[in-house]
Amino acid sequence: MASLCSTGLASALAFLVAALVANAATGSTNAFYLKEGDRVVFYGDSITDQRLYTTYIETFVLTRFLALNVTFTHSGWGGDKVSGGEGGPIALRLERDVFAYDPTVVTLMLGMNDAGYTDYNQDAFNAYKDGLVSIVKTLRTRLPDVRLTLIRPSPYDDITRSPDPKIPGGYNSVLIRYGDTVAELAAAIGQCIVDFNTPLVELLKKGRAINYGLAVRIINDRVHPRDAGQIVMAAALLKSWNAPGTVSEVTLDLAARRVALADNTRITSLDANADATAIAWTQLDNALPMPGDASSVTAFVLQASGLTDTLNRQILRIAPPLPQPVYDLYIDGQFVAILTTGQLAAGVNLAPLPTPMHRQAGEVHKLTLQRAAIHQTRWRNAQVPLANARTPAIQQNLPDILKTLDEADAATARLQRAAAQPVARRYELKAHSPARLASELIPPGQPASLTDALGPNLALNKKWVSSNPNALGWDRGLTDGIWTGASGTVYSTNEQPAFPKHVTVDLEAPLAVGRVLTGVPAYGSTKTVTLSLSADGQNFTEVGRHVFSPGHEETCLFDFVPVTARYVRLTYLDHHDAQPDGKYLPTFAFTTDLQVFAPAR
Repeated sequence: MASLCSTGLASALAFLVAALVANAATGSTNAFYLKEGDRVVFYGDSITDQRLYTTYIETFVLTRFLALNVTFTHSGWGGDKVSGGEGGPIALRLERDVFAYDPTVVTLMLGMNDAGYTDYNQDAFNAYKDGLVSIVKTLRTRLPDVRLTLIRPSPYDDITRSPDPKIPGGYNSVLIRYGDTVAELAAAIGQCIVDFNTPLVELLKKGRAINYGLAVRIINDRVHPRDAGQIVMAAALLKSWNAPGTVSEVTLDLAARRVALADNTRITSLDANADATAIAWTQLDNALPMPGDASSVTAFVLQASGLTDTLNRQILRIAPPLPQPVYDLYIDGQFVAILTTGQLAAGVNLAPLPTPMHRQAGEVHKLTLQRAAIHQTRWRNAQVPLANARTPAIQQNLPDILKTLDEADAATARLQRAAAQPVARRYELKAHSPARLASELIPPGQPASLTDALGPNLALNKKWVSSNPNALGWDRGLTDGIWTGASGTVYSTNEQPAFPKHVTVDLEAPLAVGRVLTGVPAYGSTKTVTLSLSADGQNFTEVGRHVFSPGHEETCLFDFVPVTARYVRLTYLDHHDAQPDGKYLPTFAFTTDLQVFAPAR
């Protein structure tokens, strides 16, 4: 292996190797990295300071390992380098923001700022390498048993935007070289290495080819990944820690009236009537699915990255035969999905669906964010700025202030753990009934005559991806089932002048589709709209088009030869001239609602 060290680093590396030999890890390499009683500190620059990938990891551990007692401290500081930054020199940062918490695990990501946002510079690189080794040496000296996770710098987006012509290969090529030295150091000392750069770059490349409008929003300032991108980062770290991908997995054999498989869950009270039109059981999982927001960017990232299949599997399988072709799934009396016997036989992943378990995980994550915010207030608004205050009253009361915030932190941590505890859920599969679903699901505002005639809306509350997402509060309302035309219930693209634009709804499973209802509000300039369907999200077939009239509310029902499709796309080919009221630019494409229905019987 090529030498890691520049002149003067040999002794430091020798120390690190000696420490490795003295503290060789034990136990199964397949076991989850974190252990009972671990204290984790996340250390880094502004990308860690965002408290996004770190809080996703915290919530994952809380919801996947319900009995595991682990604490987390978020110690990222914007602008930091290996030498420190605005939070103080590195010695102070480590003393106050790491050692004070007596960690057993430290994750470390630096480099974005060290490389200087310019072309590769050997002096800057040497300073980074020397500083990184010094940090690791200091950590291992003070904490001989500490376990380190070293992280390659996350990418600078040279994919969806053109690289700086002054930097051959772009700035991210410089960060990759910095990441290589991180990997060499981790290998030399036998500690964990995580790559945030490669999976995000691969995602950006894939996104650029599929949907540039969403891909450019993953790292919208080229440096700081947004929530969706940080989910990918969290997943990379969790995979390196051997995180389990299964929430639970269930197989029911109705012919034998038995539970064939119950992985990480307990099934009781299994019951089914003679013709299997009603099946019910109680399920107590030992974990919760990963939470996630409903934004189009997050939906796109989860789909493009495949993370749901690798880290978020909550499988329900019903062994054939099933006498009914289609079933409606309810959990705790709440409708979840329409499922075919083929889907049930193959196994349905419930994790991304709007289940009570998914909502419970979301509540845990809210508490995670609240706890992290409390610590941030304690650290950045009290401890650091008031530490050197000369006012006697502040010096006297600061310990009490910090103690109060620490108590609030601890109390919120208890709430997190309580909110994550398992709840027995009652599952029901009922033979599909359009009339029943229509009465239960169609919200006020949808025309009753259409409801009666068309049956349940298969697209209700489903997620979508837009080629031209609206950043002004109108990227919503497309599948809410509401026809009022009120602000907040109407979808719109952005105002960019280039057409065509499109929006694609994911039905979450291949379904038999025969009719689609859509419409426009009285305002806006939406004109020619085509309807296309796809089974795979790549190859779309047009099944209809309509030219909407300007200046008044209008609906259009597309009725076509039934097909099996998962993805439903509206494409806006053009627009009318600006409307007389001039309230909206004509290049916004408005849609009141998009509803999808099974073929007529």
